[in-house]
Amino acid sequence: MPEDSKTDLIRDIRILLNYHKSMGIDSYPRTKGLERFLKKKKQPAAPSPSARKYTSPKQVKPVAQTREKHVFDPGLAKKATLADVRQELGDCTRCGLHKSRTNIVFGQGDEKAKLLIIGPAPGAEDDRGASPFLGAGGDLLTKMLAAIGLSREDVYLTSLVKCLPAGGRPPREEEVRTCLPFLFRQLEIICPRVICAMGKQPAQTLLHSKESLFRLRGRFYDFNSFCSTELAEQMLIIPTLHPTFLLDNEEMKKASWQDLQMIQKKI
Repeated sequence: MPEDSKTDLIRDIRILLNYHKSMGIDSYPRTKGLERFLKKKKQPAAPSPSARKYTSPKQVKPVAQTREKHVFDPGLAKKATLADVRQELGDCTRCGLHKSRTNIVFGQGDEKAKLLIIGPAPGAEDDRGASPFLGAGGDLLTKMLAAIGLSREDVYLTSLVKCLPAGGRPPREEEVRTCLPFLFRQLEIICPRVICAMGKQPAQTLLHSKESLFRLRGRFYDFNSFCSTELAEQMLIIPTLHPTFLLDNEEMKKASWQDLQMIQKKI
């Protein structure tokens, strides 16, 4: 291989690895193809002491229970409908995100949905259209739902924060904390059977965890055990990959499909 081609390949691999790391992927399957490749190497590099061994999602140990609990805002306790909560939210200026938004993206879908999907934050197209999960990622989500016999109208779509962060950055911790009471009230009112946390930040926030998304996904958790008060109905939460991530990483669609099949069986 010409030196220029090698340099380009190494650069592309580095870009891909950095992107995966930013999404919480810190390990890869040790496949048969990889094993064959390693055996062909005359002097294979010794594994790094800090390298983590791949574990199948079905073998992942349960997330350690944390003493930290989600606390529900008593100020919203009397809000009986989503319209009431939206009215309480108002033209929100509770955090700095109001400076970068065009519209508040509160949520959309069936108010009695069995499946509620949570993303990190509205994207630029969501902000312009005042609806969650628009654009190419939203189109893929629509196809994913159709594959398990659901439409966007059958589920409820929302996000950790309701306003677009400037530059499309992830929302900051204090911004998430400010918006969480409204998300929890949405959960209480809708009472979904399954909460699907799409992306690293929703999964880690709702599960009080710093584990990578790939270690968290592939199983259900009892959301009640992460809350300060017992909810009216048991809600199960399952982390999975975000559609926009899948657009650039098609090899991960199989893992996402496994999560969707698990959701289908539950609801």
